[in-house]
Amino acid sequence: MTRRAFSVAVYARRGGASADAQVLVIKHKRLATWLPIGGEVETGETPLEAAVRELREETGLHGQFPRLASHLDGVPLGYLGYEEHQAGSKGLHMNFVFVADVERSADVVPNDEFGEWKWIGRAEMDVLDSPLNVRQFGFMALDAE
Repeated sequence: MTRRAFSVAVYARRGGASADAQVLVIKHKRLATWLPIGGEVETGETPLEAAVRELREETGLHGQFPRLASHLDGVPLGYLGYEEHQAGSKGLHMNFVFVADVERSADVVPNDEFGEWKWIGRAEMDVLDSPLNVRQFGFMALDAE
């Protein structure tokens, strides 16, 4: 049986839902592709708690997970959606996707999972060398109000 794990992806966003908004993407060393911050949900964590932890552990950033216009009662703040993907030897990741607003002046302090990172807007997202769902959720994060 294929291993299955719940995971989170976090699109750290500067500039809120504005025309000049940018999201953070990282060049994942093991996977050699551009991705948002993320990782597996640990035992006892909610997806939102995992998103807060992963953002802090991987980048040193602290984010505000906004109440989105599409927010429904009981849905975590900043929740954009859900997707599933094969994560190589880690099996199937059942992935909760979030957006978190961070201070424009905040410094990224990378952990050992990535060396390269960049803040990108809509034009760069459109041509990002990454899986299609990463770009699709990236656009959602840029536009989420």
